[in-house]
Amino acid sequence: METGETCLYNKSIKNKHKEVYGMKKKMMMALMASMVLSTVLGAAGTAKADEDLYGFEEPVTIKIGYSWGKDFSWKAGQDSSNNDWVNLYKSHNIIPDVIYEVDSSQAQTKLSTAIMSGDYPDIISMDATDYVNYAQTGVIADITELYEKYASDELKEYVGVDGGQSMNALTLDGKIYGLPMMGNGYDEVPVMFIRQDWLDNLGLKMPTTIEELKEVARAFTEDDPDGNGQNDTYGLAVDGVEVLTKSIGTLEGFFECFGLYPGSDAMTFMDDGNGKVVWGGENAEKAKEALTTLQEMYQNGSITRDFITMDSNSIFEEAGAGRCGIWFAPMWGGMVPMSSVMKSTPEAHITAAPIPDGTGTGDNKSYFAPSFTQVYCVSSKCENPEVLIKLMNLSVKKLCHPENEEDFNTYYGDNEHTGYKSGLMWTLAPLKNYDNFQKESAALQTGDTSELNMEQMSDYTNMKAFVDAKEAGTLDAEDAAQNSGAALYTVFGDPNGGYAALDQLIKEDGFISPAYQGIPTEKMAEVSPTLKKLTIETIVKIITGESVDSYDGLVSNWHALGGDDALAEAQEWADSNK
Repeated sequence: METGETCLYNKSIKNKHKEVYGMKKKMMMALMASMVLSTVLGAAGTAKADEDLYGFEEPVTIKIGYSWGKDFSWKAGQDSSNNDWVNLYKSHNIIPDVIYEVDSSQAQTKLSTAIMSGDYPDIISMDATDYVNYAQTGVIADITELYEKYASDELKEYVGVDGGQSMNALTLDGKIYGLPMMGNGYDEVPVMFIRQDWLDNLGLKMPTTIEELKEVARAFTEDDPDGNGQNDTYGLAVDGVEVLTKSIGTLEGFFECFGLYPGSDAMTFMDDGNGKVVWGGENAEKAKEALTTLQEMYQNGSITRDFITMDSNSIFEEAGAGRCGIWFAPMWGGMVPMSSVMKSTPEAHITAAPIPDGTGTGDNKSYFAPSFTQVYCVSSKCENPEVLIKLMNLSVKKLCHPENEEDFNTYYGDNEHTGYKSGLMWTLAPLKNYDNFQKESAALQTGDTSELNMEQMSDYTNMKAFVDAKEAGTLDAEDAAQNSGAALYTVFGDPNGGYAALDQLIKEDGFISPAYQGIPTEKMAEVSPTLKKLTIETIVKIITGESVDSYDGLVSNWHALGGDDALAEAQEWADSNK
């Protein structure tokens, strides 16, 4: 999600969907049970034990680098050096020293530069590829013994929620160098967001095929969907900078419509149906079909000419300003646009749907990559590396096991800000969003809030404020509860919202899983940047007019520039894990 990050980028470690889905049902039951016991667990132990697990007897200073996303805002009077989380850390004698703050789009570059200079943060969050590289080059510390000594029972429960799969994946030569931010693979699956009010204005239906999508995009471009008499809208928003990253406006979801899975790092490995591992972007025939469609949409104006220079922040702005009507994104993709567009267009209605069928053959399966999304590590230069474990203990305690409503509002967030984004670690309950959708959407329909926990009740209250005001014609976009409720409604409340689209996929088993499910190997990490750059450049060039046959050259070069070596390792892993 485009959020206030601490130098972190998403890249999921892969699992088979059917195995994980069954496991997730058990996880949900375990997590709900643990919520009931949270107060008891939080109160357990002596003061000395708490100090051992959550802090230090004497002050310990740690260097921190922050990055903030577009949707992040501070509570009044707070900043990076003075906020609820910093105050919590200080109360446990952990003193953050902020050495830099950057926009989230600059986070990776800033961190890399800091590491090269030798003066970098003590606490670092990263993707799996960087994890291997930084462990092997001595950037991050071995925490194997520290984890065994300092991890709380709640932390062990948190990282073990997938049966230990993530911790096993992070074990390199018998050692661990980081702890996973446990994720929910469903939250990363792209769905199609669309301006429902524009569809209604033009008498159009939700597109379920690529041909229907093309026609809706054309109509959104040429037929004045917002009714203002101006030529100021277009159909499909495309991020031409990041292109395949799991974010808003990228093309991962569009390619999935055609059964193509090149991967955000050009390192997605799929089974060809006969036990052979292939690159997910290998099928040039499907790729050409998808790229021909995008090329046509670019030529007729359904994709703006400016897309080449647009990143995720630009897509947020385009959708929030009411200039584009369709975009692909994970389940959160309507939140920021809705909170912005409602200020100028109270009647705006953003809905979502599963990705359309691109080939008419039902190959439009959504790529499913669950388990953990980021890794939290500690610098090898840190004088007190156990601080990583203690910070994780604190995070899990406050975010997964809030003891009361005040704790929840302080550390998770209230109507006016989202508190967990200012923390150093985002250890949210892995399946909480799916559970939130199921319970909050039901409560909005029935009015029965008896099954809602504190977070769900907060979401419900805000969404109810938005829904009631909209029905009464008293919508006020400057009202914090209504604005927050409008954003949340696009995910959890709308019968055609982000999670409703995912729920449809879950019930229909509309997912496909990778053949390689391990952490990226050294070879994969080595060749990925070159192959990613080559893939992105080729895609953008074809969309803007180069022959679609150029994709054949991409496939050949992918194999020649290290892809074959990576494939061999993926095949070996797949064969040994049958």
